[in-house]
Amino acid sequence: MSTPITPAGAPAPAPAKAVRRAAQLPAKAVPLGMLATNVAGKWLASALPDLLWLSKADFAAQAADFVAHSSQADAAGDQRAPQAKRLKALDQLLAKGLPFVKAYLAEEFDDDEAYYGEFGIGKEGGKWTLPSARPERVKALQKLQDALVKHKFDKKKYGTAYWAPLATEYQQLVKKSLDTSGERSQKVDAKDQGEAQVRKALRAIIHHVKANFPDTWEAELRGMGFQKESFGG
Repeated sequence: MSTPITPAGAPAPAPAKAVRRAAQLPAKAVPLGMLATNVAGKWLASALPDLLWLSKADFAAQAADFVAHSSQADAAGDQRAPQAKRLKALDQLLAKGLPFVKAYLAEEFDDDEAYYGEFGIGKEGGKWTLPSARPERVKALQKLQDALVKHKFDKKKYGTAYWAPLATEYQQLVKKSLDTSGERSQKVDAKDQGEAQVRKALRAIIHHVKANFPDTWEAELRGMGFQKESFGG
């Protein structure tokens, strides 16, 4: 095919504008769940038949499962927030007490750093501190308490009376946090899988409506809950 030639002096044709389509479906989980629930109900009540690979009843169940998993994933995330906040506060209290333990060692021994390992203290980022990873920090706190008793620092102001309650709470919170993280991860996975299924189904339903109502598909889609600006052409 020959390329059209623009006559000399004539203005160049304007470049074709890219066609921008509105997003077919809501981006966020909550409005997507609301849309899926509404569409499922309207499809069940309509004369529009099942898809070959998806029945009306199955889609209604998918929509309900997706909404439930979304709520559970959000609730699990909310549960983590206070745990994370308290662990951060405990980290600060541990950081406050550690210099005093180091001072006890410096007072007692000339080679005080040689005893740091007994107390769960290691070198990270160029400084001697408790492990930053929380499961390892739990173990280090037990070592610290045992070493305080062994070296007779347990009765001092920053002895076991200071460290024992912090270590106990820290251990409990770390366990809860790990359990919650695992539980949330499972719920988020279930939510994500459900979201993919729901999106696939809703897109198929849009095409299903267009094929069955070639002249009135826009009104049919609006009646099912799709807003005109939220589905593509």
